[in-house]
Amino acid sequence: MNPEEKRLAELTSAVRDGVATEAEKEELVLYSDDDPEVLALVKQVDEQREVGGKWLARAEADRRMVAAENSPLSQIEQRVGVGLMVGGGLTGFLFFPPALLVMLVGAGVLTLSVLRVKLKTAGEDPYDDVEQ
Repeated sequence: MNPEEKRLAELTSAVRDGVATEAEKEELVLYSDDDPEVLALVKQVDEQREVGGKWLARAEADRRMVAAENSPLSQIEQRVGVGLMVGGGLTGFLFFPPALLVMLVGAGVLTLSVLRVKLKTAGEDPYDDVEQ
């Protein structure tokens, strides 16, 4: 392998790994002017980086959404809401009006919990731009 091919391999590796400086990227583009294979490689690396970047952004947004949904406050809200609804339903045959009110409060707590999580993660859904 001659020094030019070795340098080209180093540049493509650096660009693929995302550690290339702007000067190295420009140098790789200069190599691509002379060789159509290098031009194809530059395009391929750019496409892979673009796809990888989108995938990482989506994974990070998913992680934030799951963290918001599974936060201790959300879990407490969900347990209290379900407890109130179940408790109101079980005591409904004995004390109808108060039990109905307890069930409605439980449903309200669950609804507010879902709304709070949705508002907290609003605008962060990376899948909004996905076309079906």
